[in-house]
Amino acid sequence: MAVQDSAEQSTNPSGSSQPPARPPRFGVVGRSFFHTFEAVITNRDFRMLWFGMVLSMGGFQMQMLVRTVLVYDLSDDRLITGLVTLGFAPSLLLVSLYGGVLSDRMERRLLIQVAQTVNGLLAGGVALLIITDNLAWGHLFAVSVIQGAMFALQMPARQAAIPSMVGKENLANAFALNAMAMSLMSLIAPALGGWLYGQIDPEGVYLVVAVTMLVSVVFTSMVPKMYPPVAANADSVVQNVVAGFRYIKNNKIVLNLMIYSVIVALLSMPFRMMIPVYGKDIYGSDAAQVGILLTAVGLGGVIGSISVANLRSGHRRGWFLLGGAIVSGASLGLVAGLPVFVAGLIGMIGIGLGEQARWALGQSLIMESTADEYRARVMSVLMMTFGLMPLGVYPMALAMDYLGGQVAVGISAVLMLIFAVVSISFLPRLRNLR
Repeated sequence: MAVQDSAEQSTNPSGSSQPPARPPRFGVVGRSFFHTFEAVITNRDFRMLWFGMVLSMGGFQMQMLVRTVLVYDLSDDRLITGLVTLGFAPSLLLVSLYGGVLSDRMERRLLIQVAQTVNGLLAGGVALLIITDNLAWGHLFAVSVIQGAMFALQMPARQAAIPSMVGKENLANAFALNAMAMSLMSLIAPALGGWLYGQIDPEGVYLVVAVTMLVSVVFTSMVPKMYPPVAANADSVVQNVVAGFRYIKNNKIVLNLMIYSVIVALLSMPFRMMIPVYGKDIYGSDAAQVGILLTAVGLGGVIGSISVANLRSGHRRGWFLLGGAIVSGASLGLVAGLPVFVAGLIGMIGIGLGEQARWALGQSLIMESTADEYRARVMSVLMMTFGLMPLGVYPMALAMDYLGGQVAVGISAVLMLIFAVVSISFLPRLRNLR
């Protein structure tokens, strides 16, 4: 099991090596805070892993904004901007399955640390290229590709280790807190990155990102080594990949959750990746205002992840999951229908809120329904969602070029709402999830 040494010593039914903590005596507010952050408060190992996630995602989100703005400034080309922004997707798609197998075969903390270190060094390398006046958009594309591979290596390892850290009863809370870390950084890091872009120039921002990424390695090193189940090492890599797909095919709940998650992501994520271009073209936004738009997405994500963190078994979680597609579709419709910055901010909040229903709650439900020895491989297949994004992003970029941003986003909104209605009507396994 992951975090094997700690788990074996535990007498706590949650599987955590720490004794159970009691809610603080601060009335309703204290109990609510404890309930929301229960996995972080009660489990030291998960807390260190979570802090590493916060720093790592903060650097990642800041770099995403700066890279998109920088390549658009360098090229003044929407298609090149879309290509660089999604450069990580093909490598993520190709490496994700292998990353899942590795996470089920070797020590997981090492995989996470290697990925975090490489990301930090890449950010430092981009800063050096800017300082020496040697940066071209091709360099940014290459960095994006390598980062996709690193993402594919670390995320299955991180997510597959969580169930053994926190126990099944805190699983939904832990995944929601992971999503909250991502959302908090989506809230803070883009605004900070946009502001720093104007204050210390892009090379300064990349140096900040490099330091942040490397500090995240320190927190991850405080987590005990995380070993996968021994049984996962028995077969070859190809056999492990095939076994993972066979398991998903035979597990109907996981299969339905996968199909739903992939389609919703393909309809919603392309616009999220093109927000800097949409903001500049429709609202005339500068880098700081683009950061505010992305911050609004993060705010919606925080609201959504707090809501998910407080869900427990029996709370009709299937309806929350399906409702996320409705919220996302309506929000995209608002952004497309009203070309006003304030309306865009409201729509961005809704997009972030709806996304957490798919991502945080969807991950939790998938992991709850998956056997231990398949968790990393199942998560790696889910991670392929990001690798499939070019199927949506490049057509989105073309549509924005030929039809205009509002029409392109409006089409996504209509398709999302249609899919939401179809899912509610024809996916009873998801409706009935509690």
